[in-house]
Amino acid sequence: MKHTCPHCGEKTFSPIRKALAGGMTSNGQACPSCGGRCVNGKLSLIVNSITLLPAMVLVFITYFRFDTMMDVVKGGLIPLLAAIAFNYIFNAFFGKLIPAIRKFK
Repeated sequence: MKHTCPHCGEKTFSPIRKALAGGMTSNGQACPSCGGRCVNGKLSLIVNSITLLPAMVLVFITYFRFDTMMDVVKGGLIPLLAAIAFNYIFNAFFGKLIPAIRKFK
């Protein structure tokens, strides 16, 4: 399953390359065909915000509530890592690529 480059219109982005393209303010990934840089669009930004906000709140709640560090890791860090993994999977298969806003130096 390949994704379409917004610059040249060819299906050159694999799901892994698309997942690693980054958000709208990153430099993005270069298209192997035309060299134009592409990033994930607004849907990626919205989903990342929705999933990471509760995970970060959970990290702070568990940090202040539990005494041992193992409870903090179980209660806060694992959901945060799960949210990050979910975001990479979502970016790999859903949404569309857009041209990068930032210019690569």
